[in-house]
Amino acid sequence: MKMTIEKFQRLYAISQMELDELTRATLLVQSFTGMSEAEIDKLTPAKFNKLCKEIMESFNQMEKMNELGKPKNYVKANGTWYFLNYDIAKPPMNAGRYVEVATFGKDVIGNLHLIMSTMANPLKLSWKGFKAVENVNHEKVANDMLKLEFSVAYHSAVFFYAVFSKSIQSLSNYFQSLTENKEQVKEAIANFTKHSDGFITAKWYQNLKISV
Repeated sequence: MKMTIEKFQRLYAISQMELDELTRATLLVQSFTGMSEAEIDKLTPAKFNKLCKEIMESFNQMEKMNELGKPKNYVKANGTWYFLNYDIAKPPMNAGRYVEVATFGKDVIGNLHLIMSTMANPLKLSWKGFKAVENVNHEKVANDMLKLEFSVAYHSAVFFYAVFSKSIQSLSNYFQSLTENKEQVKEAIANFTKHSDGFITAKWYQNLKISV
């Protein structure tokens, strides 16, 4: 089964609930398959356990993602092609988005579709090829990102946050100069630094060289 951002977020939220093992397993299978509780009750123990194993493998894969794959520049989500922009020193990044991105770092998994929407520029096909869409509907972009394959989004977000983390101090003064609410920028930076330490990062992150 395709593991989208939306599906992984639901599974992750359930995995964090304080429930007995059977109830948690039932809810995980229900969310993973889309089956009703009545349909799950009719499953054989072998089939139920097989589905539970698939879910656990999905979580285990996340632990291994720091060794697999690379971030992509172009992705297709919910039928729309998007260009992913990793350069936070250039438009459309501004003070508002800067604070937004830092705030999303408090819950990377829960906000993954929002992180991706910050990076994503929708494209349309013209006679010259793909062209960036103007007047972007950011709510639609975020909703489209929910349908993006989780592993693709994860690698992209890891790289994006690597860039963000490496440049956050040097760019903070610049973005503070663009807004009157300097304290909001400072608070967002402090929160991001605190929470991003627990975010799984790829091996190449340590050697990433960023110039801003």
